[in-house]
Amino acid sequence: MTSNSRTVQGPAGRLAVTETGSGGLPVVFVHSNAGRREQWAAQQAHLKQRSVSLDLRGVGESDLDDQGRYGAEAVAEDVQAVADALGLERFVLVGHSFGGNVVGEYARRWPERLAGLVIVDAAGTMPPLPPEQLEGFHQGTRPESYRAFMDAWYTPPLQNAKPHTHESVMRWLHTTPREVVVGALESMLTYDSDRVLAHYKGPFQTLVVDAFIQPNAYHLMYPGTPHTVFSGVSHWLMMDDPERFNAALDAFLATLPQR
Repeated sequence: MTSNSRTVQGPAGRLAVTETGSGGLPVVFVHSNAGRREQWAAQQAHLKQRSVSLDLRGVGESDLDDQGRYGAEAVAEDVQAVADALGLERFVLVGHSFGGNVVGEYARRWPERLAGLVIVDAAGTMPPLPPEQLEGFHQGTRPESYRAFMDAWYTPPLQNAKPHTHESVMRWLHTTPREVVVGALESMLTYDSDRVLAHYKGPFQTLVVDAFIQPNAYHLMYPGTPHTVFSGVSHWLMMDDPERFNAALDAFLATLPQR
């Protein structure tokens, strides 16, 4: 599959994107916190239709935001900028983890652009953290404790990760600026999935890993939400088991009009 990497102008600077395929209903992939667009390489290599992945602001090859805006609501504007620059009038949006919040915010603000929404191992509204946990979070993300805190934070989600997945995820974490990672984490604490689903009424699918299902998982918060459960993989399921992930994505795409 031929791929084309380029940059487009976003609201906070240049955004790096990779395009593959042609024709059909376009699919746009949004990575996790401290992720990279390359985490979707196996999916983009698999799809024959047009697909696009991007590095969100401050991550990978995309520019930092000189105003420090790294929350999901602000970052959703990066997706809109890429869709506009590439002429994507209607498309499927796939987001992983923090990227699931980003695509949720996109769906809330621009639902008319979406032919389908796939949220990958991301949950809905988080319950408020007890004061002692919130204080621990703020202390842990201070510059002097940040590296050890985040290495510990990423240990459980990497359970069952393939060696390549583990190495890539930790390398991305360690090379992403602290303010980008912390800004995304802070916005996850205030994400409101109720207001997302109040605005977006289109086709919706969630893919979840059994080890990380919490009470605020979409299919538990909103009974009837279509979902597929994965076992024996890490939080980065698209990298650990691309064949099964691609099959689940194909099954969802097959339910959608291709124009």
